Amino acid sequence: MPAKLVILAPYYEVATRLWSPFLRGWVKNELEKRKVETVLLWGGDANRQKLWEAVKDPEIRGILGVGHGSETEIVGQNNETLLKVGDSIGPEWRKLCFAPVSCLVGQKLVPWLVEQGVPCAVGEETEYWFTAEDKPREGNDPEEDQLLKYYLRAEYTYWFRLAEGFTAGQAYQMMLDEYEKQAKLAQQVDPETAYWLRYDAKHRKFFGDGSFLLTPGVRTRVDATVTVIRDARGRKDDFFITGRVVAEDGSTPKGWVEVWVNDKGATVPLEEDGSFSWTTSMFWTRNEEKLYAIAVIYNGYKDGKVYLPSRFDTQVKVEPITVPTVLTITDARASRDGPIVFLDYRGRLYDYKGNPLPGKSVAVSFGDGELREEEVVTDGDGAFQGTLSKIAELLQTKATVRAWFRGDDVYQGSSDTKVVSFPPNWEAVIPILAALLAGALVLALLLASIL
Repeated sequence: MPAKLVILAPYYEVATRLWSPFLRGWVKNELEKRKVETVLLWGGDANRQKLWEAVKDPEIRGILGVGHGSETEIVGQNNETLLKVGDSIGPEWRKLCFAPVSCLVGQKLVPWLVEQGVPCAVGEETEYWFTAEDKPREGNDPEEDQLLKYYLRAEYTYWFRLAEGFTAGQAYQMMLDEYEKQAKLAQQVDPETAYWLRYDAKHRKFFGDGSFLLTPGVRTRVDATVTVIRDARGRKDDFFITGRVVAEDGSTPKGWVEVWVNDKGATVPLEEDGSFSWTTSMFWTRNEEKLYAIAVIYNGYKDGKVYLPSRFDTQVKVEPITVPTVLTITDARASRDGPIVFLDYRGRLYDYKGNPLPGKSVAVSFGDGELREEEVVTDGDGAFQGTLSKIAELLQTKATVRAWFRGDDVYQGSSDTKVVSFPPNWEAVIPILAALLAGALVLALLLASIL
């Protein structure tokens, strides 16, 4: 028999207009993901008659939500009394957990309900304070309100863990732990929010039977291992997620799990031994640090016995990596035409595994001292080629060729250097040598005549 919960969501003044949309949206959706049906009493339906009618359903196992309160009562839409000390509490109330967010009800109303046979309850002994941004939201995601989100994530941990098969006592402690976790997160953003989170948790008291279960059945847990390999060349992160759903009684759960990496997910059937595996890739455009939220959700299964829902959550940080490259000048030849030397060169750029790198810009320089430079782009095979020319001195016969790839966000830079040879400028040198030789001959004849 699936559990049902009543969600009180009045909507008529500042506090309820800020809080209740998240009951109608995010909280309701999260409970239903955990296979818990909900009866939403929104706005005008958050009245005494609708609440008491809903509780008569034998499948109703809890009341959550929000409502203003005092020591002896809780009110709904337009401050209508929903429940008060002295009401006739029949057997329909003695099967459910009562834990709306409401001021002061932990002083008299909630203890009194437990005395009347309500199995468990949570109530605030003082006023419940919260901070929020200045306008109502759609309520589909706590991130819509950058202050209220801390209270929502903390408070509804209680109901989410109950839905996952934990006892009321366990769920209550998990809720308190989450209040502290959220307070630490809020401290970095708004110290006032952190203060009130800790204040609310301190005065949020549990009453009744800590062994209360929302849904009778076999508790389960999800064990999972997440391996991520960054493929920088493919501009993606490859995920390998494996695990097993384990039942508390030693039996093998059946069904399937939902596996999510951020907002990308799939439904994966369980193997005969309760194991599962899933691989996926998350593509990116910039090689930078990425933080991924991983969730594996087991929604439960009914096959003779009822396996309760459970889930695994973690975050994985993937650091940027760069790929080594190799640049090689495969051929460099120089020739001279008078004062000008021409260089014909070829080369190749590839990664450390020998994969060509097409479309990359390579700078090439020629000469020593004063250089000639140009940029060329590698083709589909990672090859590049070109021609450079520069004026060389008459007797110069060697020059340096350098090619380099500067690197980018994925690939590391690399370079190569060669020295090429070429003849001197004979067209200019020979006449000079001839003139020098002729001068020397004349000088020799002159000296001979004198002597």
